[in-house]
Amino acid sequence: MMAANVPLDTFDAGCGPGNAPGDTCAGVTPVAGLCGPAFAPQDLLNFVRAQSVRDAAQDLGLSRGTVHELRKGYWPADPRKIMQAWSAYQGRAGVVGTSWFIRRVRPGGMVRHAGQYFTAHELAARTGHMLAVTRAADGSLLAQTLALPAERLPLVPVGEAGGAA
Repeated sequence: MMAANVPLDTFDAGCGPGNAPGDTCAGVTPVAGLCGPAFAPQDLLNFVRAQSVRDAAQDLGLSRGTVHELRKGYWPADPRKIMQAWSAYQGRAGVVGTSWFIRRVRPGGMVRHAGQYFTAHELAARTGHMLAVTRAADGSLLAQTLALPAERLPLVPVGEAGGAA
């Protein structure tokens, strides 16, 4: 709407709030800039290019036309729907990262985790120290020292460590 004190032949653009006193214009100001990343994430591009358009569209829940445009390098100014679909797919298909656990090095360089004892080379010298322990991608255990500079040590079960009892 326009203010009451303007001539009748002056039309309101409707694209921004008015600045006249008592103006009740409900115009919407345009959004400045993108509503997401400026470029498609590389892992998303690799995903849509590695399989057929139909399979990618079905996995992401997007139209085949959208996936086809993504494969050609098109990236929309408002990619929220695409990013939501990509995040949802990653949540459904992705591997959940494991947590880190704090463990104390016991005498003899052994670490107890999940009911078993594990050891690593030169761990006996760290008796009493704390380590962060997690599962590696291949299922083995990995320990990281908490003191700087941090070191990562692959852990092996005590029976498999050569010479460890």
